[in-house]
Amino acid sequence: MPPQPPADSAVALPFPSAANALLVKQVIEVDELLRPAECIRTLTVTDNTLHVHYEANTVSHVRVAMDHCLSDIQLVVQTMHKFAPVQPAREHEVEEAESLEVGLRGSWGGDA
Repeated sequence: MPPQPPADSAVALPFPSAANALLVKQVIEVDELLRPAECIRTLTVTDNTLHVHYEANTVSHVRVAMDHCLSDIQLVVQTMHKFAPVQPAREHEVEEAESLEVGLRGSWGGDA
């Protein structure tokens, strides 16, 4: 059986500002990968968008790594939301930070 090409996945996460995206990147990148020989993570910021890219030998490794990264990002965003200085509310902003956990049909409960 010939060797399979590496699997990869990427996601672009927009933030309200470039400073927010950079802060999340800096917090996330200090955590070393558990198996750096098996998985490569690239975090970059362009304008106000955090770009996350994973490459590994199997789709399963990429999925698990991306899942853990998104969970970490969720925690950082919720912490920022909770402890950020109070700013005047804008008309289109959501009062409470919503969860990033989404299932196949829109939520873990299956509600669309």
